[in-house]
Amino acid sequence: METTTRPPSLVQILERLARMEPVRSPLLSLYLNAQPDSRGKDNYAAFVRKELRRLVEDFPARSSERGSIERDAQAIERWLNEQVRPSANGIAIFACSATGFFEALELDAPIASHRLTIGDRPHLAALARIVDRYPRHAVVLADTNHAHIYVFGRGRTIEREELRSEKVSHTDTGGWSQLRYQRHVEDHYLHHAKELVERLGRIVAEERAEYVLLSGDDVIVPLLRSQLSKELARKVVGVLRLDIRTPENEVMKAAGDALSAYVAEEEAKRIKELHDEWRGGGLAVAGTRKVLEALGNGQADEVWIATKEGEADEIVQRALATSASVRFVEDAGLLAEMAGVVARLRYKAGISPMERKAEA
Repeated sequence: METTTRPPSLVQILERLARMEPVRSPLLSLYLNAQPDSRGKDNYAAFVRKELRRLVEDFPARSSERGSIERDAQAIERWLNEQVRPSANGIAIFACSATGFFEALELDAPIASHRLTIGDRPHLAALARIVDRYPRHAVVLADTNHAHIYVFGRGRTIEREELRSEKVSHTDTGGWSQLRYQRHVEDHYLHHAKELVERLGRIVAEERAEYVLLSGDDVIVPLLRSQLSKELARKVVGVLRLDIRTPENEVMKAAGDALSAYVAEEEAKRIKELHDEWRGGGLAVAGTRKVLEALGNGQADEVWIATKEGEADEIVQRALATSASVRFVEDAGLLAEMAGVVARLRYKAGISPMERKAEA
């Protein structure tokens, strides 16, 4: 039996890039907003030519660094001319010809702005922002005998499945027969809900969906909730009011809006908790220097950032390298008092893991 290998997710790609060892030759990180302009044309070609030329000229003629970048520039322009699909909204390219490294990503989610940087490792803040702001989420659109399951993420449909159960034929028979018929209907609805939840669980696991939204009438939604495992129930973040015939693009938009509202609310709560911990001298530190220090010590397990991507690159790199989660805050005012970045600590600053273990 022939098996197919699933392509790596953006999360897996990000983790792999974060584990790269520093290189001695210049490594380019290029991010492009590939959304079409008002005339339907891409608007990044001029930026790429100008910035690559400027970067080449920053290095002495005939130097190994300049030669490497010249080859990178040729490879990048060739790939952009030949490989980009028209539907891509964002592009990320990492290249270092001196080490034979070239990785290009086409993204359905948009990149905020064009940016070209150079370093000894990939600059990953923009990619980490997309992973954070466009999480995979499953949507169940159901009635009592029909259902659609979608998985959306990074601005596109990742998976879709349809489930149909046979309709229960209507009967006008009264008395006990009518009661038996009613129980038959209820059993049918319950069986449909069980089968749907079982399939949902498999899809959520396979596609690594972080959130689930339900949609249906007052009969099917309670039945679905009653069949959810604890793990699935924890992922449910809302209920949509959509008809089973709602077009997929409208489902995606409604789910995206609902998820954004939920994430914003949870984000504000979480940052308030971290703010209180920081002000109280507890398990949180704020400001670039303190957060980098905590990451360097392996203390931080969660970092919230509202700084510009250029300033966030080192924080993101260190966080990913130490398995700390990275979250981006769209409302910079939430972190204004904390200088744009705050980290939750695994243990209090000044106390080593061994001391913490001894105290416990």
